[in-house]
Amino acid sequence: MGMFGGSFMMVGIMLFWVVLIAIGFYLLHRFINDRKEELSPIEILKVRLAKGEISLDEFEQLSKKL
Repeated sequence: MGMFGGSFMMVGIMLFWVVLIAIGFYLLHRFINDRKEELSPIEILKVRLAKGEISLDEFEQLSKKL
């Protein structure tokens, strides 16, 4: 019986760590996704410049206004 109870304890400890790691990955994933949605105005301008949506002159003019 002692060996049988010990194996249940090992499974319980492993399950605990798997759940803990899964929660960690979930929170990290949520944090990264939330961060992507909250770009600052200057970051949005940089993205638009990189995509070619605005020229360098427009970028400089708009960034001065921010």
